[in-house]
Amino acid sequence: MKQTAEPEDAAPAIDGSGISKKSLVCSLVEKGDVYYNIQGATAEEAISSFAKVLRLPKSVDRAALKNALIERERLGTTAIGEGFAIPHSRKQEAANEESAFMAIGYLDVPLDWGAPDGKPVTTLFLILSAGVRHHLSALSGIACMAGKKDFRTFIAKRPSKKEVIEYLKNLPC
Repeated sequence: MKQTAEPEDAAPAIDGSGISKKSLVCSLVEKGDVYYNIQGATAEEAISSFAKVLRLPKSVDRAALKNALIERERLGTTAIGEGFAIPHSRKQEAANEESAFMAIGYLDVPLDWGAPDGKPVTTLFLILSAGVRHHLSALSGIACMAGKKDFRTFIAKRPSKKEVIEYLKNLPC
């Protein structure tokens, strides 16, 4: 584990802005949305279904995004365990931070996604990022939250966007 003087949940500055990972995730969810009943019998099918329903900025090509997400998934699973996967592209998809977002997708049925813990995936956190540091901090923020039992229990209830934002804003860190 990395030695640091910061509290465990604190995050380094993002592009010098001083925003925490929790605040970044909350901000991205505020600009994104929550989607229910994402269908698919495989990870690729679920990603395709998710990509079809996303509300995207005009600057993002839906087909290109879907292909980039599937291409990344083929390199190795984006499942992180505990029922979560974080599909994301290997390249910058958002034109700037204002168009970056995170979408949460609740799968219709749990899927084997090749998670390290062997648990099926039930929830997707799709990140559309505006740069490498932004992207890595968002990934790290979700992965950190996924490691907390309270967060997993909360997400298992399939909360709405408003509920997720309220939860994130009230997290102590």
